[in-house]
Amino acid sequence: MRVIKALVAFMGILIVVGIGLVAYGLSLDKNSDDTNTHQSPAQSEAPSVPVAGALPAAPASPLAVFGDITIEIAAGERLVDYSLNGQQAVLHIERPEGKAARLVIVSLAAKKVIGQVVLKTSEQ
Repeated sequence: MRVIKALVAFMGILIVVGIGLVAYGLSLDKNSDDTNTHQSPAQSEAPSVPVAGALPAAPASPLAVFGDITIEIAAGERLVDYSLNGQQAVLHIERPEGKAARLVIVSLAAKKVIGQVVLKTSEQ
């Protein structure tokens, strides 16, 4: 019976010490600065590709009025989708009958087309 009482007392002490350590750890977290000086440069930079579940980065500055930007579209092509990423726009343009498509990347700040990604089917 004495052994059981000793084990129960020992486990009770362990529980109290554990709760004390958790409280101490939480108080350290509250008292620390919000700036993390122990980050490596790779961790502080934004990823080059979107990460699932990550919050989108806020644009560095509001986009100024940029006027008109002309994008050449062949007869029969249509704009299927577009997306904005900071000061860039990506336009998804599909060719007639869905045979091929292209992604046009436009810099809204520089007012010009940066490049295109042409998507072709295996038949072409």
